[in-house]
Amino acid sequence: MAYIRRWREDITACLDRLLPGFEVRFGYPPGRHTIGGPAGEEERASLAGMRPPDDLLAWYRQVREVSLPDVGNGYFIHDPGLVLHREVTSIRGRFTADVVVFASDGGGTLFAVETATGSPVYRLPAGETVASVYRSDDPRFDVVATNLTEFLDRLRDTVEVFAATGAPGDL
Repeated sequence: MAYIRRWREDITACLDRLLPGFEVRFGYPPGRHTIGGPAGEEERASLAGMRPPDDLLAWYRQVREVSLPDVGNGYFIHDPGLVLHREVTSIRGRFTADVVVFASDGGGTLFAVETATGSPVYRLPAGETVASVYRSDDPRFDVVATNLTEFLDRLRDTVEVFAATGAPGDL
């Protein structure tokens, strides 16, 4: 998929600008930033019971995981093994849906996409999870993107702004 290849190239270019001189700029050494290769066939197959959307499976065919620990609080797109073992499978309250949690930030926020349809992507700030159901009254519990592609675009934009200015941005 050409989109994912371009996304990877864009993020890599941002990191190439950000990481040299990072320690001088921010006062601490950078963590390990990675954009992994494709997830294995078994890893992708293990997600079948969760009914992940097709675009998430297409993502995993090309990128297993992303770790950007120093961009703002950090952003992470989880590998299939971590996705499989997430405790949240549904959200209730302001929104009601079955979801797949596929990403997080370093501040405890999770990002989840509706199963099957892949639309929308939700931001789940710290909240209560009981029997795999997430609930929160936090106003940040919201739709952050209409789909995975828009989420990835917003993440790329956040990384670009951070590389250029050091401003953490927000998804």
